[in-house]
Amino acid sequence: MRTISAGDVELSTLTLGRPSETTTVFLHGLVAGNMATWYSTVALPLAASRQVILYDLRGHGSSSMPRQGFDLDSHVDDLCSVLAELLPEDAKVDLVGHSLGALIALQFALRHPQRVHSLVLVDAPMPANHWVGPSLLAANSRDGVATWIDEQPHLAKGVTGRRRERLRQRIETLVFDTSLVADVLAMGRPPAAALAALNVPTLLSYGRLSPCLIVGDELLQALPNAQLVLLDAGHDVPIEAHAALLQTIQTFYAAQHTASLAQSGAR
Repeated sequence: MRTISAGDVELSTLTLGRPSETTTVFLHGLVAGNMATWYSTVALPLAASRQVILYDLRGHGSSSMPRQGFDLDSHVDDLCSVLAELLPEDAKVDLVGHSLGALIALQFALRHPQRVHSLVLVDAPMPANHWVGPSLLAANSRDGVATWIDEQPHLAKGVTGRRRERLRQRIETLVFDTSLVADVLAMGRPPAAALAALNVPTLLSYGRLSPCLIVGDELLQALPNAQLVLLDAGHDVPIEAHAALLQTIQTFYAAQHTASLAQSGAR
């Protein structure tokens, strides 16, 4: 574990595996997510053959809780700080993100396409102001946060006792004491031209029962080098279908490696 300073926030990071040609960076989802979302089920198996970086987003897990900066560009700046500290300058990375983490990965790729070897976008809820904003607005009082957690199955499942109370406290702080809700409500759709120009190999993985499944089809049409794989899950794919997701990512990486060897041989 290593803590990295990124402007107004301290980010908790974890590096697994040995340095390799490309490094996979995992980005978790909003509110209930942290690096543990990925650690044992997907990141650790991948670390057997490549370097893997995980970190807690600002306001999540063991990272610090700033009062502002929950917009996508601030999250991208945080990711830039993590990469600058842990990898050689301008090193290319494979990004894997779930939910908000997928939107951060996509925004990073739009800003720094030369730094991205591939993208895995897992149930990206684009635009967040449509798919995520209404849920956050439903937590409309501090006293109602506990009830709101009960109404979010992916939050309440398996979380009891002190863990549940810590979750409630963090959600209350994020929703009522930071700019999180306002920042999410400002997260619109990237320009169509920017998506069309992003020629990065992209795996879109969505749950068949996800409420934002339609976004997978939209991104498949918008991105020039994308493929879509559906898994038997709802929105919380890394938890509900982690074995299938791991296999899907490994297959995607193997295909990218084969394509890279073919290109090298053709030169």
